[in-house]
Amino acid sequence: MFNNSRKSSAGHHSSRSDFSRKPTTARDWTGNSAGARRAKLAAREISSTLFDQTGELKLGRKHRPDYLMVILVIALALTGLVVVFSILPALTLGSDSSAAAYMWKQGGLLAIAIVGFFVAGQIPLDFWRKWGSRIFVLALFLCLILPLMGMVHLGLANCSLGACRWFNLGFASFQPAELLKLGLVLFISSFLAIRAAAGEINSARKTLLPLGVAVLAVLFIIVILQKDLGTGLALTAIVLTQMIVAGIKWRNFAIALGALGGLGVASIIVAPHRIARIATFFGTGTAAQDYHINQALIALGSGGLGGRGLGQSVQAYGWLPEAVSDSIFAVFGEMFGFIGVMILIAAFAALLKRILDKIDYTENLYLRLIVAGVFGWVAAHVLLNIGAMTHIIPLTGITLPLVSLGGTSMLFIMIALGIVFAISRYTQHRKLGHEEILSSRPPRFSRNISRNERGR
Repeated sequence: MFNNSRKSSAGHHSSRSDFSRKPTTARDWTGNSAGARRAKLAAREISSTLFDQTGELKLGRKHRPDYLMVILVIALALTGLVVVFSILPALTLGSDSSAAAYMWKQGGLLAIAIVGFFVAGQIPLDFWRKWGSRIFVLALFLCLILPLMGMVHLGLANCSLGACRWFNLGFASFQPAELLKLGLVLFISSFLAIRAAAGEINSARKTLLPLGVAVLAVLFIIVILQKDLGTGLALTAIVLTQMIVAGIKWRNFAIALGALGGLGVASIIVAPHRIARIATFFGTGTAAQDYHINQALIALGSGGLGGRGLGQSVQAYGWLPEAVSDSIFAVFGEMFGFIGVMILIAAFAALLKRILDKIDYTENLYLRLIVAGVFGWVAAHVLLNIGAMTHIIPLTGITLPLVSLGGTSMLFIMIALGIVFAISRYTQHRKLGHEEILSSRPPRFSRNISRNERGR
């Protein structure tokens, strides 16, 4: 890997000579020649495994992207739009908004989200690497100031039932937590990729502790200040999925999972409305607490095998809360029955499989981690929403990706999927082996350190 010859030209040394020179002073190498050599070798490995000679991301040979993934994304988004349009009379009942105005608004939001998907699919991947940390910091700042603005009753903060989660922009609302999901995917991908390439993925001081601090800061803002446990669970799923793909030891992963689980239990204990949801799940809640899940189960049960038919929902007429957002799966089941629900679940399973495959066929660790984060994001939303509507888990108040109504959620999940679509252009022609995927550095890296140290 390293050339042992020395070049005679002034100011130029071979790789071997750069790393084999003994420190001339303590100030040059901080008195630790072995540590300095490791740092130099780590920097070289980062360059060789993540970046090319120009400093850009190392990509595979460009080829045709995954158009089946595009078909699944568009089909799911259009399915949600059809469901929303079919219950427009229920949505506009007793409202000042006309069905036509509502239709144009929702159609416009979906069009913007689809444009976001294709634009993200064309943006160079190095853009996300260079701007990912800035996106994360901006989103975290917006999520932090939102509840603070709500405390002083600023009109820009849109608060409901004591939770401030949206900015009121006049013409639309904006939920910064959705931007935070995208920012977290990009930030954690960059951080873990560099730590893994440096051979420090399981270092407590350089990797696990900084990662834990960042995740705790995110969860404090989202779960405690914004009172949004559902989004907190989705953010946790993103990080845990990326940790697995990055090669975190199972012992460290188990410790992180246990710590996050303990924090989750604590966040439930201190919040009466979350305790009420747990009581509802175990059948010990009051009639008012059980109302939402009971209406969701009535909707699913009344759909039967083949459903009532498109536009024939009864529960959407004021019976089922959040009919076009958190509860849209129940409305879908009411209209299309068990057969329709199974087709919808199969479509989500196919989409998740297409995303998951990109991990096995993508060589660059940074890009693998982005795909893993998006997979955790989408999978968490699907499992939490469907699980809550079918009474498998307590109600969480989280949207069904691509299908639920929600402009901000739709836009940023489309952008994230667009990035995965862009990555699909650079996948390998063969499936990478288990060791290749989990390996954080080439085997020659450690051998060269040992050889250099023995030579001293």
